[in-house]
Amino acid sequence: MNMQMMEGLLGASSNIKLSSTPMSVYRRASAEGDTEKMKRALSYTGECTEKAAMYQEKLDKGMKAEAKAEREKAKLEQKAAIEKNREEGQRTEEGTKPERSRENDLVQISEAAKEALKSDPVNAAELPDSEPVTYTPAGEITAIPAEAEPIVSFTA
Repeated sequence: MNMQMMEGLLGASSNIKLSSTPMSVYRRASAEGDTEKMKRALSYTGECTEKAAMYQEKLDKGMKAEAKAEREKAKLEQKAAIEKNREEGQRTEEGTKPERSRENDLVQISEAAKEALKSDPVNAAELPDSEPVTYTPAGEITAIPAEAEPIVSFTA
């Protein structure tokens, strides 16, 4: 709410309230038949209502200015959001590498490990003493039959 709106609201409200006093004087004078008193009361009431109308115009101008400021603010916020989305899209496009498949992870074996495997394949890695196991998607352990050879598969 801007200053013009506040001034318009307060001015219009107070002048409408002030006009009720001369209107009550007008009604009493009308009942008494005093036309001079009625004319004066109506002139005071007219002044109050004219001032209230002036403050109403000020309120309308303030509301238009406020609406315009809100529209401009919304446009700026929208432009900023569009620019932010555009930048995030560019960062995402730059970060994505099309040559790599997203379904499988890559495993690299160092040259030292390859040489160790060639020279002594049995002792290259410590073999576990237990039987191999697999895990179900629920996280439960299931034993692999002894004759089956374990297969390692990584998916992302």
